[in-house]
Amino acid sequence: MSSRRKESKVADSDPAPGSDDLLASPQDESDDSGVSGKGGRRRPRRPLLKSARFWVPISILLVLLAVAGAGALVAKHLYDQAMSAKADLEKAIPLVDQVQKDMLAGDTATARATIAQISHLTAMAQSKTSGTLWKNVEWVPVAGPNLTAVRVLAGSVNDLVDNAITPLTAINLDALMPKNGGIDVANLTALAGTIETADKSVTRIRASLDKLDRSALVAPVASGVARLDAAMAKIEPVVTPVHNALTILTKALGVNGPQHYLLIFQNNAESRGTGGNPAAIAMLTAVNGRITLTQQAGTGDFKNGRPDPIIAVNPQTVALYGTKIGRYIQDTTLSPDFSETAQIVRAFWAESFGTPVDAVASVDPVALSYVLRAIGPVTMPPPFGDVLTADDAVPLLLNQVYAKYPDPETQDAFFAAAAQSVFQALLTTHADPKALLTALTQAANEGRLMYSPSDKAQADLLAGTPVGGNMPADNTKTTDLGVYLDDVTEGKLDYYMQMGIAASSTQCQKGAAPTFRTTVTLQNTLDPGAVAGLPEFISPGHYFPRGDVSTDVYLYGPVGSRLTGVTVDGQPVSATGQPHLGRTAVKVNVLTRPGQTATVVASFDAPAGGYGPLEVRHTPMVKPTPVALDTPGCAPAKK
Repeated sequence: MSSRRKESKVADSDPAPGSDDLLASPQDESDDSGVSGKGGRRRPRRPLLKSARFWVPISILLVLLAVAGAGALVAKHLYDQAMSAKADLEKAIPLVDQVQKDMLAGDTATARATIAQISHLTAMAQSKTSGTLWKNVEWVPVAGPNLTAVRVLAGSVNDLVDNAITPLTAINLDALMPKNGGIDVANLTALAGTIETADKSVTRIRASLDKLDRSALVAPVASGVARLDAAMAKIEPVVTPVHNALTILTKALGVNGPQHYLLIFQNNAESRGTGGNPAAIAMLTAVNGRITLTQQAGTGDFKNGRPDPIIAVNPQTVALYGTKIGRYIQDTTLSPDFSETAQIVRAFWAESFGTPVDAVASVDPVALSYVLRAIGPVTMPPPFGDVLTADDAVPLLLNQVYAKYPDPETQDAFFAAAAQSVFQALLTTHADPKALLTALTQAANEGRLMYSPSDKAQADLLAGTPVGGNMPADNTKTTDLGVYLDDVTEGKLDYYMQMGIAASSTQCQKGAAPTFRTTVTLQNTLDPGAVAGLPEFISPGHYFPRGDVSTDVYLYGPVGSRLTGVTVDGQPVSATGQPHLGRTAVKVNVLTRPGQTATVVASFDAPAGGYGPLEVRHTPMVKPTPVALDTPGCAPAKK
């Protein structure tokens, strides 16, 4: 047999099972390097099991499989932890709201028990989300932002409980109430420190929540963030204003030295922008928590009817309200910006008396009636001796006084004595803390209690708030419309005036720039048959028939808005929008006879952009002012 035949047989024969040659590459016979052997023959190729070409990718695959397996175990572990932490937080967050309700109800024992339960839940949630493994995996796409969110939630709720809610439950409100002519400033200072800690916690949590990438959150995690957002929405509006108020109050009470402030007693029976005609003004002096009434004055103690304003007044204010805002003490409250009022009043006081003024405060008889609900009836000093009660104070101070004391100077003295009596009773009566705080809060929210300090740092804390007496500088937190009145009748007929307001906007509808609409109804509720019996001081009839009320109505649009139209009783009127306080305002005069109603409608538009919830600021009247809001497409207002 020839050698060729033998080679062929060898080539055609089946290799032995298990032979290395079985694992050789099916490519040509070149070696791994591809270099041919001597005589042009290629070296036999290295078996695949012994080749790096096999083991390198296989090794990588095995490593990936191992990592994937470990990753799966890690992912499952983290998922289990996340879901467990989420369950703890879902139990804890609603309890925060319950604590707030218990505290407002004065049930601190229940509040503390609930806090202990929250603390246990949040501590467990935080321990499950604070490990090194957890943080090391937060860089992973998709899963990472969710892990971060769960960790932030756990830490935030724990922070809220430990540094905000728990300290607040230790507050003893009884120790902070006015007693024996003063307030214990040591307790007040301690409370201010506690509130400052709580405020820092709330601020810290809000910053952490704002940093979260919410677009990457899965539904279960997003719902947890939403729950904490809802809880914070109830806590933030309480803690921050209280912190600001206590920061101001400690200084106002003379902790760092005597403080002198003027108290304006606004008469709502003759409407002005922030309330009414200043019927009486008193100087209060505070030294280390003890407050005394050191001086009183009436409108006759100031130089009125001067040819020019006592100080330079904002030209935009003059364009709307005229120079009388700075020429008569009675008109200093015309503008809705109480800080401007305070500057003018300080100038009048300095001219007449020269004593220093650190701040100007304002109160009206309706606010006093709220305080009387908490402290009980108050007897005025001689020569008056009248008893002021929560039910009778308003009709007595704003209506009956003019028949009982026809002389204007006696009326001013009566107003001053009433304010002094309630003030002294507030400082000496051991009032129920919850009742008193409720009364003061209601008065502040209705714009019946305002405070304008000369210190800029304090003024900045009150900017845009009802207590500060000025409208917000932008539309971020709230989008505010304004309705302010000036009674030009020369009388006290606004005791009978009923105002109602309806406001609407398209700010939550997609598409075009938003429009705003304010509808104001003014009803003169005076019985025509009672006109003849009115005291002359209530309705003198000098410029208008007796019983008729002439009112300048000022309507303000949102910041950056433009007036688009005005109607009175359904008929278009020619009115020009004017700039004031960063807004567009328009002035419209209406005359209402006894039993009649006038309706004024103003429309505004504004550029597209973000707008906070719609609100209305307005002159506080004698009678409550109902306000109806219509904002289609907006989320329901938070209660």
